[in-house]
Amino acid sequence: MDSLPVPRSVLRVDIVRSSSRGPDRQTFLDAQLKSVVERASESGLHLLFPNAAMHTRPDGDSMTLLIGPEVPKAWLLADFVLRELAIALHDVNRRADPEHRLQVRAALDHGEITVNAPHLGGPAVVTTARLVDAGPLREFVERHPARDLALIISDRYYQDVVTSGVRGLDRLVFDRVEVEVKDFRQVGWLFQPDVSPERRVA
Repeated sequence: MDSLPVPRSVLRVDIVRSSSRGPDRQTFLDAQLKSVVERASESGLHLLFPNAAMHTRPDGDSMTLLIGPEVPKAWLLADFVLRELAIALHDVNRRADPEHRLQVRAALDHGEITVNAPHLGGPAVVTTARLVDAGPLREFVERHPARDLALIISDRYYQDVVTSGVRGLDRLVFDRVEVEVKDFRQVGWLFQPDVSPERRVA
């Protein structure tokens, strides 16, 4: 019997410029990404929500994480992505030489997901895959090369989670952007902390 869709938050993380400078560097960065996600999960997610459903699908220089509804979406964004993941990235990069620095683009959405491992299905899976390739997110990375983490969230996640202000989430640090990737056309919200309005991606 086919798996039934289940509610999940979907986090997609992609390594920036992973394939440049040879396969050895790419292999190293792939391992670093796995280590960063595991570290961030162990320092908060698994401790506070030990029974939460979680599925991870690595795909070379990217990774898709499905997180169950036991984990509040506001906590996932504010505490896991913007704190634990950012800290784990910083800790890895402060010991790395510039050649092997790990910089990632991340996208977050939620919805009904079908899991037939290794296959994942559902609009949120497609949305995060497209958002992480969004032009405004890539432009942000180019403008701010010193940032370890560049994040974009779906309009659904913004409306359902960020606008509530829970866990100190501030809608003013998210900028609305139009995302056009292949046949995908949606609004996304780009996280731009400490960036003055005149320098933000339009």
